[in-house]
Amino acid sequence: MVPPNAGSPAPGDGQPPLRERAASALTRRRILLAGGGLIGAGALGRLRTATPDALRVAEGVWPFADRDSARTSAAPAATPPTDPEVAWRREPVPVVDSLIAGPERLYAGSGEREGEPPRVAALDRVDGDVLWTVTAPGARLAYADGSVFATGATIDGPDSGADDGPRDAVARLDATTGETGWRRPLRNAGERLLVTRRTVYVGSHDGLAAFGRDDGRSLFRARLLGGPTTPLLADGSLVVAGGSVGRYAGRRWSDVVLKRLSEPVWSRQPIGYTLDPTVVRGATGRGVATGSFGLFDGEGTALRTHALADGTREWHAVEVERLPDPTVVKELASAGDRLYHGVRTGTDADRARRVVCRDASTGAVRWRRSLPNWLREVVVAGDLVLAGTRLDAVAAGSPSGPDGSDSDGSGSEPSPGRVTALSTGGEVRWRHRIGGAVSQVVPVSDRVFVGTDDLDYGGRSGAAGRVVALE
Repeated sequence: MVPPNAGSPAPGDGQPPLRERAASALTRRRILLAGGGLIGAGALGRLRTATPDALRVAEGVWPFADRDSARTSAAPAATPPTDPEVAWRREPVPVVDSLIAGPERLYAGSGEREGEPPRVAALDRVDGDVLWTVTAPGARLAYADGSVFATGATIDGPDSGADDGPRDAVARLDATTGETGWRRPLRNAGERLLVTRRTVYVGSHDGLAAFGRDDGRSLFRARLLGGPTTPLLADGSLVVAGGSVGRYAGRRWSDVVLKRLSEPVWSRQPIGYTLDPTVVRGATGRGVATGSFGLFDGEGTALRTHALADGTREWHAVEVERLPDPTVVKELASAGDRLYHGVRTGTDADRARRVVCRDASTGAVRWRRSLPNWLREVVVAGDLVLAGTRLDAVAAGSPSGPDGSDSDGSGSEPSPGRVTALSTGGEVRWRHRIGGAVSQVVPVSDRVFVGTDDLDYGGRSGAAGRVVALE
């Protein structure tokens, strides 16, 4: 017969009571579970989401303000006219702050102007007929897979609980009808827009915000001082320029949960704002070139290229040694082994307005071409470089002649705005007066579409914005 307490420790045999042993086992279990949770959290923190997937840009379209995710502002297969004429003119929105080209339609956007609501309009690319117009933020547009993405200030409807007045938003519109798919509020007016297969990035002077492309859900908001914050894609990485320039890897899952931007792989803070970044062929591989806004003599007005791999500065070039006024080096465009950019500084006789071509890998100047008007756009179209200008101050006795002559041959004063076509060697091929302040130049196929706004020397002219088709 087995005693009832067989197999159990007898009192006084050195074993702790059953209750103490049970409590000890429970404590060990908790420690193991907690340790496993910490290990799991650490592993989760190391896992990363997929890198941004850039949209392929087909020939014959210009879906972003700078054409593609790398912001090259170049359409290598375009065949612009050699002796352009106006095919049509339209006034679809109050001013043309943004102009893009989808497969069949143009989309023009207008920001808020003195109580006038912002608008977005669709035009037929062939005859310019206005197909629809909606009230929506129109400061910056992008097209992707049958949708138009729009951002900027808006004064229609309560996007948030803020007081009455202009509000900022990003929206997805149906490209065929203009109907709103979703709209989300922003803390600051969106000024830059990048769309990938899954994400919409909006840059502003306050930083960068990201939203799901399909449903508009908020992914993260990152405050990045300096601006405007400009996002682009290069080799599967997100690159952001503004007060600094940096490359970001895919976000960790912990970043996803906390809705934050990942830590940069590298970040550089050159003197002055970094403007208009574009991807170039660097000396040791792909690089990111940036312009600048300078207030002081020296390196503050430099054009720079950083290696995409590790952020090493490959070269910099000081375009203006002495600054008579604030100097802007921007409007960057990249094509092959060349980097094109604009320079503007000074007023009247002591001024510079020019397009510059450089070797993308070394920064060496290949040519410079001076223009008489305020430079606002530089894009590459096939074998031409197109520069868009608006009216500028002109001092008595300022240069005229080949660089200053209008297409009508008068040469007496610069036109209110025009497009100048330069060869890739810097020779003037043609000029065309637009009759307004050129804000956008979009070369697609065998046409050049031009947008105008109301900016003028010394302020706003009040002129109506136009979309002009040259062929």
